[in-house]
Amino acid sequence: LEMNKVNHIYLILWMIVISLGMFQFGYGNASFSNLQQVLFFQYQDAKGEVISTQKNFNSVVTTAVPAGAAIGAFTGGFFTPLGRRPAIMITNVIIVAGVGVTMIFNFYALIIGRILFGYGIGVMTVLTPLFISETSPVEVAGPMGSLSQIMVTVGIMIAYMFGFLAPIRYLDKEGDPEMNPDVLTTQSWRIIFAVPAAISIFQTLMLLVVFRYDTPKFYQQKGDRDMIKAVNAVIYKEKSGEEQSENLVQNEDDNAERVTLGEMFGSVYRYVLIIGSLLAMFQQMTGINMVIFYSNVIFTQGLDEGYTAETKARIGTIIVGVVNLAATVVAIPLLAKFGRKILMLSGHFMMTVSLAVLGVFAITGFSTGTIIFTLVFIAFFEIGVGSILFLYLAEIMPEAGLSIPSGICWVFTIIIGLITPNLFDWLKATGVYFVFTGINFVGILFILFLIKETKGKSKIELESLYTQKRRNYQSLPEEQLNSSERPMSTDL
Repeated sequence: LEMNKVNHIYLILWMIVISLGMFQFGYGNASFSNLQQVLFFQYQDAKGEVISTQKNFNSVVTTAVPAGAAIGAFTGGFFTPLGRRPAIMITNVIIVAGVGVTMIFNFYALIIGRILFGYGIGVMTVLTPLFISETSPVEVAGPMGSLSQIMVTVGIMIAYMFGFLAPIRYLDKEGDPEMNPDVLTTQSWRIIFAVPAAISIFQTLMLLVVFRYDTPKFYQQKGDRDMIKAVNAVIYKEKSGEEQSENLVQNEDDNAERVTLGEMFGSVYRYVLIIGSLLAMFQQMTGINMVIFYSNVIFTQGLDEGYTAETKARIGTIIVGVVNLAATVVAIPLLAKFGRKILMLSGHFMMTVSLAVLGVFAITGFSTGTIIFTLVFIAFFEIGVGSILFLYLAEIMPEAGLSIPSGICWVFTIIIGLITPNLFDWLKATGVYFVFTGINFVGILFILFLIKETKGKSKIELESLYTQKRRNYQSLPEEQLNSSERPMSTDL
């Protein structure tokens, strides 16, 4: 199929709506960062509320989302047999419910609501890449797959921007330690927490009214030939849609089998499960959450606690968000040109170099260089494994297996988030940077020797890339064996 045979406008708008689930992922992780002091002091001021130290309060509230997300990711595979589209809408109900609970001014309600919200976005990290992978044609597989990470970075940046609604703790005076009284009365936290509910409602309405189809793969599994033809009629222009539908219908029996979660641990799929899980682990072990956590400290070096320091910290988070988004956008044409493995390898190499340099600068105290290489590290994370992980997992794994590496990703998010503050106490900045330098070097070796390229491979070839399963190619139409006409391949 050729590029001009795809109905680009409809497909792009459809996939943008689907990828809003990953917007929730980014927004949910970042939205609490500028509310930590506001909520802590409001709960401390309210009589009868459970109060702890600010460090413990921040730790519990921050961890609630990834804790719920880990459970959601591990169980996300149970939603897919319902259909990807209904599963997304059900998950949106869970997200809205979680947001509703957080609106209650009660510490326990805050934690329960954030766990519920986290559960929803954890499920979304399984459903969104799966939907995009199963729907995107060969011609646009790479760019459409990158939408997931673009939406993550957009969510992070929007969360940082909404954070400016929260008043700064200190009064607008240089060196004035007096608390801003607005901190105790502002309701801005409700607006910031409510954004995901609005996104979920919008996405559900769009799926009910405008984009009313599920994925071609789901209809193929059900054996619904009429719906296969109907969905391909909107993805492709008329003649191409008919050709693609015929390919899917002719091979319905060969392709429609559904792998169960139990089978993922068997001899056929065990290796791909291990590879996917290790890749997810190495993505989080790059130290990206550590670097972003420490970026606030970097942007306020040399400043005493106060209005100016907090203002610069917020501006710093916006800079980080812009770099995140820009690097993800840059990754799209690079992904189409070079493929998955080379970008992940290059990204890991540059992250390793950046962390080593940051370790040296932590010794010398070169603050300008520290800021520059922090941004370089973040950029190459997004160009590499940051933007590719979920796309790659959806390409190499059956749908039942996606929940395992997605859950592992969230588990390591929790672990890194909990240990990072203590690591800086124990090892200081230099030691932390060098520890993650070593971990990234191991990641380079893992990608170099164990990760295989998926660019240009058909779905048929991807099925046996890491598994013991071998398809019966003799049963396939001759045109599908022609490498230039493989349906649903990943040329981009």
